[in-house]
Amino acid sequence: MDWLFPHGFKYPPDFHIPSLTGEPLFHVGPLSYTNAHLTMAIVIAILAGLATFVTRDLRDRPSRLQNLVEILVQGLDDFVVSIGGTGSRKYLPLFGSLFLFIVFSNWLSVLPFIGQVKFLHSPTADYHINFGMAVVAWVAYQTEGFRHLKRDYPKRWFNLSGFKDGPVIGAIFILVGFIELFSEMFRVLTLTLRLWGNVLGGEIMLVVMSGLLLVPGLALPFVGLEVFIGLVQGLVFALLVLMYFVLAIESHDEEHEEGSDIDSDRVPSPEQHPAPQAA
Repeated sequence: MDWLFPHGFKYPPDFHIPSLTGEPLFHVGPLSYTNAHLTMAIVIAILAGLATFVTRDLRDRPSRLQNLVEILVQGLDDFVVSIGGTGSRKYLPLFGSLFLFIVFSNWLSVLPFIGQVKFLHSPTADYHINFGMAVVAWVAYQTEGFRHLKRDYPKRWFNLSGFKDGPVIGAIFILVGFIELFSEMFRVLTLTLRLWGNVLGGEIMLVVMSGLLLVPGLALPFVGLEVFIGLVQGLVFALLVLMYFVLAIESHDEEHEEGSDIDSDRVPSPEQHPAPQAA
């Protein structure tokens, strides 16, 4: 067996399990710049460079690359409109940016050397970066809710209108408000852990399966599975953020429900379809 295994045979082999977070490359005071930050900057540079390259010379007869990007953008636009109506189209830049960044970052985990060399680490396999995206999304949709509903926005958490129907109903409204406030705060954690756990778990799965299978090529189906999971997780994260925006601008008050920007396109007004005149 020496000719087949010149360095000796050991089964199961020693596994190089990916680190839970990025490894520091250098420090600036109490702050550190990790390999996950470096890889994140590379992903952003690639996406920005691709967008600049495609849009610098737009043509009526698009090239193959321009046609591919236009199909992608149109597909994302149709998806956003199908979720929240035409009024939610203004959230397309944020939704599309999150989706593309997360998907590209997730797919890095299946490439050679990513997570194996010191200066490259999949950004979404570091929970710090996922937490940062979740916090930014949380602040953004809360700000949108306050901008749209103004002083009525906090009523979803602190609603005293139930006391008009008695103390029991009022106490129930207060309890429900606290539950909803807790769920709002908990969304940051769920967004972070869902994405981080799936990406890190996929990296560990590929390492383990590549080591357990005597022929590394047999692990290719698991690579395809990880590519699919990376796409799904990017869509789930961006979709949840979009839904949080849609829910943030909805109001329980009748006057705001009638004037909602999101649902106004779904129920036509009498002015759009006037009643037929009697003969």
